[in-house]
Amino acid sequence: MSQRLLSTTSKHSQWSFISTLDSVCSYTTDTLLALGSTPLARGGELAVVGLLQRIKHGHLTITTHTQVYTFPAFEKGVHVNRHPELYADLVVVRDTFWTRMLIMGDLGFAEGYMYGDVQCKDLGSLLKVFMVNRPELAAVENNRLVKLLTAIPRYITNSRFANTISTSRSNISAHYDISNAMFQCFLGSDMMYSCAIFDDLDGDLHRPPKPVDEMQQHVKGSPSECSTSSLTAGDADIDELHEAQQRKIDHILAKAKLENGHRILDIGSGWGELAIQACKSVSDCTVEAITLSSDQKELAEERIAAAGLANRIKVHLMDYRCMPEEWKASFDRVISIEMVEAVGVKFLPEYFSWIDWALKPRGGVGVVQGTTMPETRFDSYEAGVEFIKKWVLFPGSSCPTITNLITGLNKGSQNRLIIDSVDNIGPHYARTLREWARRFDTGFDTVIAPTLRSMHPSVMDGPNGEEELAVFRRKWIYYFRYCEIGFATRTLGVAILTFTREADASYGCNV
Repeated sequence: MSQRLLSTTSKHSQWSFISTLDSVCSYTTDTLLALGSTPLARGGELAVVGLLQRIKHGHLTITTHTQVYTFPAFEKGVHVNRHPELYADLVVVRDTFWTRMLIMGDLGFAEGYMYGDVQCKDLGSLLKVFMVNRPELAAVENNRLVKLLTAIPRYITNSRFANTISTSRSNISAHYDISNAMFQCFLGSDMMYSCAIFDDLDGDLHRPPKPVDEMQQHVKGSPSECSTSSLTAGDADIDELHEAQQRKIDHILAKAKLENGHRILDIGSGWGELAIQACKSVSDCTVEAITLSSDQKELAEERIAAAGLANRIKVHLMDYRCMPEEWKASFDRVISIEMVEAVGVKFLPEYFSWIDWALKPRGGVGVVQGTTMPETRFDSYEAGVEFIKKWVLFPGSSCPTITNLITGLNKGSQNRLIIDSVDNIGPHYARTLREWARRFDTGFDTVIAPTLRSMHPSVMDGPNGEEELAVFRRKWIYYFRYCEIGFATRTLGVAILTFTREADASYGCNV
């Protein structure tokens, strides 16, 4: 089993109570998994197969060393299959998969894929089979025994990554400080790590994929070696993603209605593209950009300098709750793109209270873009431990509902901020994620693996080095596909909230 040395979980004191519980829980789980083919694994297989008998839509084949299971198990004509065109297969390589599923449910499936316990030809189709059968499979989530078995892991994960000021920076760094070179490998030249807006929603599904250029092989790990121009793909390929990201930025800036001389606060500024485009779009505006990632700050400053805007854009390594007093009521606009997920639902009122604090009392406008969860699924989502919360990518993350966002805005601003509009661009995220996944996979051997080897020589030179790389690769591929299917089926959304002060006639209409 991988030693998890490349996992990107938040790092907290090894002597804390939560850390101790986590260690005990992980040790117990690993001990059970190390037993391999046992009565526990056999019991897990029987339980999982029994659950999958509930599948009614699509087709799933599971192959083990001794058995082939086919779902749905009923005869044609007995039940209506709403997705007869959907086929998926799964090969169980190690019996530890069944133990993972028994102990951890859907998180166990994700980890089984990461660690190579199972293989499949098309992960997206497999996840879609599970998605379209969610009502039939959801009964296991409400089982009292399952809730009891998962209560401690849920508590540990959700407590461990709570976004207090003391943990927020480690949560963000856990994701973004992996390597600038890795992100450059799969993001467009603009380094925008958020949902794009395409002029052709699923156009990539109706034609052969365009080849990724060998140019990505020359991406270096040092920010000083990174260009602000195209870094990862040929012109024919990168145009669609780049243009889609620019279209999204244009949409955000149109909502913000920037004017000459405006002062802008960019919360969660990433690698600086929004700030750069804002300053290019209007003269004399200035931007204070804040991030919790030191790697992002370093590369953003280089990109800003290369654009000739260092005198108008300043990047700060800062929590939004630690803004200096002189920033109070000094901003004409506050913009935040896909940072709100890292806030945590219970901290939303505080987040919006700081936006209210920063905006000018007259004429201030805010635009916040964030991934959202449907209200119907929020309670079970928030109570559970799912793949993204534990493993990657955004420890401490929590996708709010649109209701959560509006309630947080009202409460945090004490009703001083008024919603002007809410847009949903979520369907565009499926294609964005497909673009990222393809670039990540294509560039893994030439860019990402060498970068990881240079960053973690003690791990990569060890006996499990290649296994660590394989786990890291599958973890990210699972993340891309998992999210893609969520957005493609509208199980997830992306809301753009625009808000202003009461009676702000100067804003006009943004339709």
